[in-house]
Amino acid sequence: MTIRLLHQTDLFRPYSDPDDHWDLACVYALAASGQLELGGVLVDFPPDDPKLPGLSPDVTGIAQLSYLTGLPTHMAVGSSVPYTHDRASLVALSRRERAGAEFVLDYLCDSEGPAYISIVGSCRDLAIAAKLDPDLFRNKCAGIYLNAGTGHPDVAKQGGMEYNVGLNAAAYAAMFDIPCPIYWMPCFETKRDDEEYAERKVERYGTFYRFKQSDVLTKLSPVLQSYFTYSLEARTDARYLQPLLAPQSDFSSWYTLRAHRDMWCTAGFFHMVSQAVDKAGKIIPSSNADDAVFGFRPVEIKCDPNGVTTWTNAGGESNRFLFEVKDTDSYASAMTVAMATLLGNIR
Repeated sequence: MTIRLLHQTDLFRPYSDPDDHWDLACVYALAASGQLELGGVLVDFPPDDPKLPGLSPDVTGIAQLSYLTGLPTHMAVGSSVPYTHDRASLVALSRRERAGAEFVLDYLCDSEGPAYISIVGSCRDLAIAAKLDPDLFRNKCAGIYLNAGTGHPDVAKQGGMEYNVGLNAAAYAAMFDIPCPIYWMPCFETKRDDEEYAERKVERYGTFYRFKQSDVLTKLSPVLQSYFTYSLEARTDARYLQPLLAPQSDFSSWYTLRAHRDMWCTAGFFHMVSQAVDKAGKIIPSSNADDAVFGFRPVEIKCDPNGVTTWTNAGGESNRFLFEVKDTDSYASAMTVAMATLLGNIR
């Protein structure tokens, strides 16, 4: 049966981090190649952050990829109200504030085959939806790919709070109570301070990797390059279709080509459609686990209300899985090559 995906993202214009535009393109590339059906895009309500003023959900980026792939897409904007464990307060939310959660519930209700959810931003609206109707998740959700947190097995070495957790820690903690499979993809094994940014590296229990944008952009179709140029250069004009209609006059800037991009979520998209990546970056069946640079191991997970997560290994009966890098030397280059191959599906 057709695999379906609802993609939850903190996709803004101007961007807070353009990795979200790369993730969205990967999702559309999977849909364009017929490997899954994109059931919707749920965008976070912009955070109240004085360092990031003027953000709005990036409906233009979604519209661009919808046009390029010929795929209509439903989208919704999430709640501005933080999640709490008090169900009565969630039920009392206004229609506008419950729109994101209802969007998730409608998606699950309408799904006949495997219905997956990817979370690459706040967990807020998923937590609200699951609190309102946990049985729907138990019966209809094939799995949630949760890109958040830190994965070091020693809590004392996990470092500070990861960004996505900090958006709503109570909502993140609630993810591990949802009665469906959870594929936990910690963004880092150890969260380092901002001043240690350059020291970020691939670690065993973290999804982080980095690539030079020109290593991928120059391999993409002209129209997809224009999508990235429009996004990466943080354009805010509403004429989003024009660059796609005349891509030969819409070149990426020197800075965009030289910039490096931090990524986290790519492996989950491949795993969702039963694929993996080998050391050379070739996309392979996930059944070839011995050749893959990443995988998932069954675990038991606990998370306290402050978003501090602990885990232990578990047997095959567990429906909680932890992301693991199997080859830290090859992981970054392999994921970069595989992502370029995947994005080649958008012409």
